[in-house]
Amino acid sequence: MAAQALISREMRISEACRIAKDFTDRFYQCLNTERHLLKNMYEESGKLIFNGHGYCGPDAIGKFYENLPKCSARLNDGGFDAHGIDDKYLNGTSAILISAAGSVVYGNHDNPSSHDGRSKSLKPLDFFETFVITAKSGTWKIQSDSFRHQNCNTDSMLKTDAYISMQE
Repeated sequence: MAAQALISREMRISEACRIAKDFTDRFYQCLNTERHLLKNMYEESGKLIFNGHGYCGPDAIGKFYENLPKCSARLNDGGFDAHGIDDKYLNGTSAILISAAGSVVYGNHDNPSSHDGRSKSLKPLDFFETFVITAKSGTWKIQSDSFRHQNCNTDSMLKTDAYISMQE
């Protein structure tokens, strides 16, 4: 009986990781190249906290992302972790918590996959992002998303033209 429970648990973990890999691949691909599609990944009641600034609903979140300067984001090797959230916490809805770590380069640059940091304006910024995704109507949607830059002085970043334009 205990062995069966362990196998079942391992299968749930494996499935959560597979879904998280597919989800993060799709999310960061959209962020980098098809930003206008990102709002479709959020639930109607979805929320985004981006460096402490909150946005609610797909339209507000979509507008934020469309105003974000061009960027190239990528996850670190092994840059995410995932686990299922017990259905009883969300009234029977399947959910997965995904924690992701990576780097992002903002600005107009010729090589969107460049993360070499040679140009001061193209310096990669590390980030940490946490998603809660839920399975509704046969697709996984973002219920909550919390993004935070890790290696920058947020106060000085808030004074840059690029960041100010993200808030408008």
